[in-house]
Amino acid sequence: MLKRTFVMLMCFLFAVVFLLSALLSIQYAGNAPMRLLAVNWNEDTGSIYRDLPYEDGLHYDLYIPAGLKQSEPQHLLLYIHGGSFNSGTKEDGDVWCKYFASQGCIAATLDYSLQKKGRFATLQQMNHEIASCVSVISQYCSELGYVLDGMAPIGVSAGGTLAMNYAYTSAETSAIPIRFVCQLAAPTDFEPTDWPLLMQINGIKNHEEFIRAMSESSTADDISPARLVTHTSVPTLMAYGLRDHIIPANQQEKLLLALQENNIVYEYHALPNSNHGLYGDLDLLEIFMNRLMVWSDMYFHAEY
Repeated sequence: MLKRTFVMLMCFLFAVVFLLSALLSIQYAGNAPMRLLAVNWNEDTGSIYRDLPYEDGLHYDLYIPAGLKQSEPQHLLLYIHGGSFNSGTKEDGDVWCKYFASQGCIAATLDYSLQKKGRFATLQQMNHEIASCVSVISQYCSELGYVLDGMAPIGVSAGGTLAMNYAYTSAETSAIPIRFVCQLAAPTDFEPTDWPLLMQINGIKNHEEFIRAMSESSTADDISPARLVTHTSVPTLMAYGLRDHIIPANQQEKLLLALQENNIVYEYHALPNSNHGLYGDLDLLEIFMNRLMVWSDMYFHAEY
């Protein structure tokens, strides 16, 4: 009896430690990689417009690099925070946006509805909110004297999923044309059998409840990036940690297969020593961030 109780206690403690580790990794992923992106920000770097409203009490922050020419088309890098769709804030994107602005791109980070405190916020709703924010950003930049003729949504973890969903579903309707999408460690398919951990984190009891919480339809088709890829989808830049204990390995495989089958340009970076926090391969992560800026230069200045 005592042995059984001890085993049950150990199993419980293991589950608690694993869950806390998962939550911490998700939080770190949303803010990584700090030291690679750190910028000594001052008024010579650019201007920051904080807490600008866009819809239903939601806000975004806008970062304008110093010295931009209003006579030339400009471009937006939109950071979408992660957090299992139930946590995180636009402030998680501050270090990212300062870095993007220091590289000469207008940048923004936004809040969106979260699945918490018993509230269901579907991924379609989040996608609608992102589209609304992009429209408001376009208008506000126009008022500041800047015309945005291209953008790329960028996200980590859950934010990467939202970045892909917006890019793959809204390329033709976005207020700012989407040139490419960039994501790190993002889920790509929401088949419920793949997500017992996410269900546990969100307090979801069964597969039907999981779909209801995530989607406005009865399937995962409209919220799974790997299922949304078509032959007209935008180019995709991505990175995954190969020791990720949050994202199942089949997630990247499903996306890669969809991109290949539809002949979509993509670039895949494997981080062999990294988990979901993406800290195990800072040298490779630095290469990835450099490639992101190469992609920005390549796709924002291409002839369309």
